[in-house]
Amino acid sequence: MLRTSLRTGAGAFGELRESWQDLVRSAPAATPFQTYEWLSTWFRHLGAGREPRFVTVTEGQDLVGLMPLVRSQGPWRTLRPMGIGPSDYLHPIARHDYESAVSAEIFEAATNQRDVDLVDLHQVRETQELARVAESVPIVQATCLVLDLPDTYDAYLGTLGKSLRYDVRKLDKTLFTSGRARIETFGPGETGRGLDVLFDLHRARWRKRRLPGAFLGKTVDFHREWATKAAENGWLWLSVLHVDDEAIGAIYAMTVGDTAYYYQAGFDPEKGAVSPGTLLVASSIRRAIEEGKRHFDFMRGDEGYKRRWKPQRELRNLRFIQPGPGPRARLGASWNELGSRVETRVRARLEGRGLL
Repeated sequence: MLRTSLRTGAGAFGELRESWQDLVRSAPAATPFQTYEWLSTWFRHLGAGREPRFVTVTEGQDLVGLMPLVRSQGPWRTLRPMGIGPSDYLHPIARHDYESAVSAEIFEAATNQRDVDLVDLHQVRETQELARVAESVPIVQATCLVLDLPDTYDAYLGTLGKSLRYDVRKLDKTLFTSGRARIETFGPGETGRGLDVLFDLHRARWRKRRLPGAFLGKTVDFHREWATKAAENGWLWLSVLHVDDEAIGAIYAMTVGDTAYYYQAGFDPEKGAVSPGTLLVASSIRRAIEEGKRHFDFMRGDEGYKRRWKPQRELRNLRFIQPGPGPRARLGASWNELGSRVETRVRARLEGRGLL
């Protein structure tokens, strides 16, 4: 029999840590954004002014489902997923065969809290059970493109267009075999140096567009701490492309389970002729295939350069705004729905035109 409980306060991080980490290892839908390491780091750096709440679902002594949330004050008291902002997926985690029951329990627990006016669920992939049980009309937040990987890299290359295939094969041509170019990866104890390069190149890329980019303020310290923990767990794929001893591109990817996740990148806008973004994505896809991964997830953003890599699946991330009773809750829902529409338009304008 399932038992659903609500835990509050930052002390619950320590109480849940071991069972949470065990649940991630056994949950088919777990991504980096559901891990204890990602969310505890997020709360430490980005959770100021928010009260942590954890909906747990247990069977006997075993944790079979979990959704970390945060409650914020304001004109209306709102419950949102922990990790909102930098996280691409914010669904609950559940053991295999418990997904449907866990999602129903979590949704009921979240929407029945008396000190909450509004439950605002973000970045729920449409294939997740939570999307099936949520009662409000969904708002599309993002489109995510997913590449299902074949058994060999050569088989994958055969699916690409002629132009992209030509660029990708530079990885095995004179530029690399002569030693002029190399791709450096960063493991435990090395992440700070790799992130410095990533941040600088990412800012250079966006500065050319007169935009700030993704790594600002407290998010920089958040990613530094997370990358350290991710590297220790074997989840971080951080790589830098050097040509003639100059760093001209960097890719920030992650892996949990059978999926590699492409998160961010940066490259020297003056080195486009070398195609640094293309080479780094190709290198990451090749690594994923060689390590037996089954999927390469490009995550949020339906950008043209992603489609060149022939992803087979197009999935939507959804937002569900569920108001409680009363006029204040309904006003809060209307205000957030308006904000979501504005955010969608802004994001569409800011999405990059490609890595090439």
